[in-house]
Amino acid sequence: MLADLIFSTPPIETVFSDATELRLMLAFESALATAQGIAGVIPAEAAATIADICRQTNWDTESIRQQTLLAGNPAIPFVSALKERVRQEHPEAVHYVHQGATSQDVIDTVLMMQLKQGLVQCQADLNQLTNQLAILAKAHEHTPMMGRTLLQQALPITFGDKVTGWLDGLLRTAERVKRVENECIEIQLGGPVGNSVSLGERGSAIRARMAELLGVGNTPYAWHTQRDRLADIAATLGILNGSLGKLGNDIILLMQTEVGEVREGAADGKGGSSSMPHKRNPVSSTFMVAIAHRTPGLVASMLGAMVQPHERAAGAWHSEWPVMRDLVRLTAANLSHANELIRTLEVDTERMKQNSTVPD
Repeated sequence: MLADLIFSTPPIETVFSDATELRLMLAFESALATAQGIAGVIPAEAAATIADICRQTNWDTESIRQQTLLAGNPAIPFVSALKERVRQEHPEAVHYVHQGATSQDVIDTVLMMQLKQGLVQCQADLNQLTNQLAILAKAHEHTPMMGRTLLQQALPITFGDKVTGWLDGLLRTAERVKRVENECIEIQLGGPVGNSVSLGERGSAIRARMAELLGVGNTPYAWHTQRDRLADIAATLGILNGSLGKLGNDIILLMQTEVGEVREGAADGKGGSSSMPHKRNPVSSTFMVAIAHRTPGLVASMLGAMVQPHERAAGAWHSEWPVMRDLVRLTAANLSHANELIRTLEVDTERMKQNSTVPD
């Protein structure tokens, strides 16, 4: 779609690229073998061989993509390809590849690692935005403007009051983002039915070492069909996009010709009309509102996907994969638009003063 750049950013696309996903799958298998080797569950030589091969970069991602249509998930053809390379290098070591793990362990952990990278990016962009808003609020703490209720003029406020309102909500959400990053980014490792029996008596030690190697949190239990962590992350991103949408909507209303109190920064080709050259349309704020309209449905999808049967799900689990990635993509794009909007925002203090004069 020609409009795709509205709904993502190059850095977040790198996080969710095929190359990154495959690299993180290799990191999972390397960490598993390394942790099992340290625990004495598999031979040290086999662990070293597996880890070495996981550092190779010339993998056929397109083949894995195509085979996923038959296998049901990308971990199955990926593990097969890894085993084949290990077999060629060290025939005995192939028996220890992916030992005790299941496909969902790989896919969920990789998703968590991608989400961690995405949340770190979003947190940095959100911090930049709140810093910009704090400066803007301070600069206009005494700038009079009209407060509006039910879209009607009400009583005078300051532009600093309005900006502080935006900032207040975003600061609370920044704390939410920190919380889910700290509490919800956890390793998945439970084996075929999630009880870790396939990992043996050293299962807890293996999981803890893997979590350390992969840079994610540890948890004593697998969460194959307990999807509250992902739902928590999704809801947090939904709230963030709602706050950004409110900010963008306020800017759109303040840019109306009859109000004219702020304008998005001018740039060549920005805000024009294909039929009315005199217009200066809101662009960044329009994108922010568009994204805010898209995200609630994605959050609802994640809440719906929590209803998963027994120990492993068919369908509900699969449905999460694009939804969570789209949520992070949209959030990153929304924050990018918001930072550009505030960075270049033009404030017409004289128009604000005129509009805030209450008639006798």
